[in-house]
Order: sequence, then structure tokens, then C-alpha cells
Amino acid sequence: MGFLDVLFQRRIAPSPDTGRDNWSSTYHTMLQYPRVIVTMAQNLIAFAAASEQSAPPIHENKYYMLYNAILTHHFPLDLEYGIAPQSSIIGTGEYLVVKVAREQESIVLVVEAKKPIHDTPGGRATVKKELIDYIEECLDETIYSTIYGIGCIGLAWVCYKMDRTGSGDPELVYDWTANITSAGAYESMKQLAERIHTMTGTART
Repeated sequence: MGFLDVLFQRRIAPSPDTGRDNWSSTYHTMLQYPRVIVTMAQNLIAFAAASEQSAPPIHENKYYMLYNAILTHHFPLDLEYGIAPQSSIIGTGEYLVVKVAREQESIVLVVEAKKPIHDTPGGRATVKKELIDYIEECLDETIYSTIYGIGCIGLAWVCYKMDRTGSGDPELVYDWTANITSAGAYESMKQLAERIHTMTGTART
């Protein structure tokens, strides 16, 4: 089953007699993200489908607005979080980080993104390796003993964690799933955020 087949299974694709707005409304009821995040995902699905028929393929930077919106939803400013791009000091890679923005800023989550064409066993292995490298770089920029890492290829995603005193191998938190905006992924992201809130002593008031 291909990427788009997975995304459109369970009858969430529009029928011939329903329009985009109707489908978006139906899709939204299956999720817990705000409608704007659902719309971003919809647009990316369309971009990815179009890029399959032409060159060049969709670039990963097309996904950053969606990832930033998802991260902001779970790690908002009113809980003292900030989201920023960061460049690797050992290579040319760029990634997103979530920081606790207090007197001393501390990185708690690293997010690496790839375009859908990399959703292969080799591509997923590359994402894991790059997450390890990025997290190891960021351990000097946090007061916490653990940093979490999210790898995204298109809308597919995975989550790991690494401890400062660990073996250097990441612990799998959530295995690869097809759609980061699905209801199941929302619950997983919510649980991940709660872990990080507990680690940082952050709570909603």
C-alpha cells in the first residue's frame, strides 16, 4: 500500500458528489488538530501527488510550516516553549528544535524532516542516524538528561529519545506511522508533550 493509499484509507477520500470543503470537514472530525493544521496537511498531500508526475519532487521545506504548527500546538508559548531552526555543526543539515525558553534555554526536542521520496528503509535509517548526530550535538545545550527526537519523511513520522548517560543508541518511543496528523498520532504527540512537560516541570495554569 502506497503513501497516498494509506492516507486516504478508511473512506476519508472525497466521493464524486462531495467537494473539497465537505471532505475537509469530514476529515477534520476524525482528528483533534485545529482545522488550519488539517488544511496544511491536505495541501501537502496535493503537492506530493502533483510532484509524483513532474520534476523536481516536493522539497522538505514545504513541510516545515506544518511541523511548526504541530509543535506550537503541543509546545505553546504560554508554557515557556520556543521553536527554532538550527544548523548542524558537523555537517550541512538543518533541523528544528523545541526549547524551554527560561533564563537558560534548554533544548528538549529535535525534529528532522525529509521529503516523501526518502520514505524507504534506507531513508528511514538515514533519518535515525541524523537524529542521533543532532541530539548528541544538542546535549550541550540543555540542562536535562534526555532529549527526544522526531523524524519525519513527508507525513510519516517516528520518535526516539536519547539520554546523556546512555549507550549512544536511541530508545524507540513511537515507531513509524503514516500520518502525523492522524487521530492516533495526535494522541501520541500529546503523550510525548506530557512527558516533556513532566521532565521540565511545566504545567498549564
